[in-house]
Amino acid sequence: MIIDTHKLLGSLFYQATSKEQLVTIVEALVESEVLSEECLQALRGEDEDALAAEFSRLFEGVGDMPAPPWGSVYLDKDRVVFGASTVEYRQFLELNQIELDTGLREPEDQFGLMLFAHAYLLENNNINSAGELLEGYLLTWSSVYLEKLNKASELSFYKKLSVDVIDWFKYLTSEYNLNVATKKLYID
Repeated sequence: MIIDTHKLLGSLFYQATSKEQLVTIVEALVESEVLSEECLQALRGEDEDALAAEFSRLFEGVGDMPAPPWGSVYLDKDRVVFGASTVEYRQFLELNQIELDTGLREPEDQFGLMLFAHAYLLENNNINSAGELLEGYLLTWSSVYLEKLNKASELSFYKKLSVDVIDWFKYLTSEYNLNVATKKLYID
C-alpha cells in the first residue's frame, strides 16, 4: 500500500495534471485513508485554471516560491538548491542504484521525487534503505516544508493536502517506529 501511496502523493507534488486526474488520484488516497474527505471536497471546489496556476507557483518556480519543495533549501545554511544536503542525498541514491533522470536539471531532493524514490526502494524490497530515506532525508525537513506550503497556498486544496500529508507522515513514523534524524533546519 505504501508503494502506491507514495507514487500517488509524489505525483501530487511533482507532476502537473488536469483537475480530473487530480480528483482520481485524491479519491484513491481518500479510499486508502491517507487523505481526508475534506481534502477531496476542497479539490472538487477549486477552479481548474486556479489549480494549474497554483501548481506552477508552488512547485515549478513561476515567480517567487513561498515554500520551495527542495530539501536543501531547509537543510543548507545558505538555503540553496543543489547544496551539500543534495550532494549527500545524491550519494545515497547512487549507493542504492537509483538514477533520477527527469530530463530537467533539477535537484533530486524535490519532495515529490523523494516520495517516488521511496516507493522504488520498497518495490525492490530494499526495506532498510527505504527506511533510511525517510529517517535520514525526507522526514528531516518535510514537516517544515509542508507547514510553509500550508501557509503559502492560496487554495484550500493545497492547504488541506499539506495537513493530511503531515498527518500521514506522523502515522508512518509511529506505525513503523521510525527514528527521524535531527538536522539543523534553516527557515525564516
